[in-house]
Amino acid sequence: MNFSRRTFLASAAAAGVVVVGGRAPRRSSAAQVAADAAKIRTSNHLDADLHLFLNREELAAVDDLALEINRPKKHPQPVLVADRPWEGERAQAWGSVIVEPDGLLRMWYFAFNTERKPDELDRGGYAYAESRDGIHWEKPDLGVVEFRGSKRNNLFYTCAPDGKNLVDEELARRNVGLPALSEDGKLIGVVNNLDGLTVVRDDHDPDPMKRYKLIANMQDHRMWAYAYPDKYPNVTKAAEQEARTIIGQYLDTSPDGIHWTRQPRRISHGAGGDYMMVLPDHRNRRWWLNERSTKGTGGRNAALRVGVNWTNWSDPEIIFDNGPESEFGKRFEWHGGMTPFNYGNVNLGLLEKWPNVGFGATCELIWQPEGGQWQRVAPGVPFLDVGPEGAFDRLLAYPTHNAPIRIGDSLHIFYTGGGVKTNPKQGIPMSIGLATLRLDRFAGLGNWRSRRVGSVVTKPVTATHPHLDVNVELLEATPLQVAVVDAEGTPLPGFGFDECQMNYDPRQVYTRIRWKQRADLTSLQGQPIRLAFRVATALLYSYRFSPT
Repeated sequence: MNFSRRTFLASAAAAGVVVVGGRAPRRSSAAQVAADAAKIRTSNHLDADLHLFLNREELAAVDDLALEINRPKKHPQPVLVADRPWEGERAQAWGSVIVEPDGLLRMWYFAFNTERKPDELDRGGYAYAESRDGIHWEKPDLGVVEFRGSKRNNLFYTCAPDGKNLVDEELARRNVGLPALSEDGKLIGVVNNLDGLTVVRDDHDPDPMKRYKLIANMQDHRMWAYAYPDKYPNVTKAAEQEARTIIGQYLDTSPDGIHWTRQPRRISHGAGGDYMMVLPDHRNRRWWLNERSTKGTGGRNAALRVGVNWTNWSDPEIIFDNGPESEFGKRFEWHGGMTPFNYGNVNLGLLEKWPNVGFGATCELIWQPEGGQWQRVAPGVPFLDVGPEGAFDRLLAYPTHNAPIRIGDSLHIFYTGGGVKTNPKQGIPMSIGLATLRLDRFAGLGNWRSRRVGSVVTKPVTATHPHLDVNVELLEATPLQVAVVDAEGTPLPGFGFDECQMNYDPRQVYTRIRWKQRADLTSLQGQPIRLAFRVATALLYSYRFSPT
């Protein structure tokens, strides 16, 4: 991949989550909780001192280097599968993961019964799990939703008025669902289906009973009677039309993420699609609402709204529409999902790609300079890719509706993996996978077998702290060289390439940069400086100014 302006200026977007308290774990000792919490960090990656080299806007010159996508390493097996009688045969991450202050990971997900045999219409639903390490997940008995006479299950939500678990199609056939409230709180009908479910924690809400928010595209499934007359033989045209007026993006609230009002209120009619998610923009103290829009050029398009509260949202802006590829809409289109999240001093995201020929529903990495346009980091190159032949994620890999979660020096990305269909009566099998990435290593500038040493020079950047740490992966034994240079590229006295010193340890993500006569940047702190890097047989991911 050539490093060029076109490489950087293409398109982008992805996911975020709120980090804060919740239910206490039930089976861990106090010592274990403390130890685990010390390792688990956050899903808020806002850091003005962190600079990623994929941000072309901060670079003055790049020579003999290419920007390479660094794909995350996948756990070989799914970390969560549908293995309970009430779950159906599919667990898919049309949901979200939150990390609480005590380190507990909490997941809300879809359990899907795609076959829907007449005697199994109570299987599948909206489920919950929790974990300490992101690999081993527990499905606690919540005592909320009834399944075949018992509430000992991990289902946290149902659209059935009587609290029993029942699939949306059967609820629609019975003309029942939860009360659907309009934007001003008036009863406008019923909802019996949730799509694009996201759960976030909102610590800015002064009402603790509304600490957790559930947002989803909700609908009365009778609206689909025209497309599936065999499923809804008794739904009249009038009932179908009435159901069409109900669809929209709805909000429900909870004090703990488990017990909900089950009186969802519509916050928007939506932009025409059913797929959606909500993520926090920590930098601007607002929320991103991503939705699948049908208003652009052909098929599915990824759109964003923004809102500072839960009632007033901007009009949808189509972020990724008909791209530069001439066969957009023929070879592929956007699934509609983009998962935006703050990272360092920019925004990153994962953009879901939907193939119309070939196979492989994958994600590209996208980015946005603050206040600028979303761009694709490497158009056409998957960041979150499908797996090899025989893998559980052979056909599809789409992330949960949240930012990557930092645990120690690793980023955890949870995703839906879709495999090869073997039962003609069921949909493709799905389970939830885990991909991990070393901290800040989304994409790097580098070379390996080049005959020339690569170089990159930054635009002026303020040295906010005295220490310079560089995130570099050395591919051979050749060290990285760093200098502080003037506008003409001449090293400042004491900060030259030949004076640079680094004690590289591949087990560490960051390496501290020093110079023979200069232990740090104290003499330049608070001033705009230009950094120059000489790169040979290495990948250069990021740098940051550190106070200690």
